[in-house]
Amino acid sequence: MCAAAQAPAKSFANLLSTSKSIKKFKKKIPPVEAITQIAEAGKNHLPAEFINMVEFIVIYDEKLKTRMEQASESMFQRLYGKSDNDIDKAKLNAYNHYVKFFIKAPVVFAITQKAPFSVNINDMVKAMQTSAKVHGLEVLELMPQLSAHKEFAEVLGLKKPAQVLTVLASGYTEQ
Repeated sequence: MCAAAQAPAKSFANLLSTSKSIKKFKKKIPPVEAITQIAEAGKNHLPAEFINMVEFIVIYDEKLKTRMEQASESMFQRLYGKSDNDIDKAKLNAYNHYVKFFIKAPVVFAITQKAPFSVNINDMVKAMQTSAKVHGLEVLELMPQLSAHKEFAEVLGLKKPAQVLTVLASGYTEQ
């Protein structure tokens, strides 16, 4: 990769590690009661007809989070191999660092749907973020790695037609 292409990736990775809007997670595991309340807040903001079609999977297990990280890495490597320009490759490298940052959170929520349906989950995510703040926690949505939703479904053992709707990272953050 040429030096010009490496610079944006390093700049983006540096931004992620130093930005005040993206903080480093502490290793401290949040209490189960707080995580349960966060999940319930999200579930309560789903339209009634979809509540039974959505499952909240709470992931504490480091081995499972590592498998999710590896799935993201594999997906990014495939995309990187298909990329034909240095700018796209630099963006992919930066996003790959972003995903690893989030997977290192003490708790990862994988929100799955039992069958494909279309619903706006923004209110659900906002409700979970508000609930988390009450407990001194952060909930951050993992956006770029959702391209790996098929890989995550496999890691989580989901059977078709079930699929990953979104993935959220949660924990205490360093100030």
